Amino acid sequence: MAMRLLPSLREKKRYLAFEMLSEGAVSRRDFIDELNRSASSLLGDAGSSECGMKMLSFDREGGIVRCAHTRTGYTRAVLATINRVRGVRVAVHVIGSSGTVKGAERFLDEEARVIVSS
Repeated sequence: MAMRLLPSLREKKRYLAFEMLSEGAVSRRDFIDELNRSASSLLGDAGSSECGMKMLSFDREGGIVRCAHTRTGYTRAVLATINRVRGVRVAVHVIGSSGTVKGAERFLDEEARVIVSS
């Protein structure tokens, strides 16, 4: 049986909600590969590992990335450096940071409402 860490000993996380503008369709797998490639290029393997980035949700317009709370700035920088995914030009903008997934989802919901009402 695996031992679980107490909540006070677990690494704190942040959830970054981002929007993505693209010229074509981008798959989740391709975006994750480019995210890892950009992180490795910008931060190196050790820095990339310290960020602990994980894609939680993704669709054509954006998604949510989880990262270590001490590495939020680095994760924002990695997202900002993504400009092509499999030859498709993209622009990634972080629209909010939250300590909970629910809070990050609110940023995505607000962004969708702004686009619809425009």
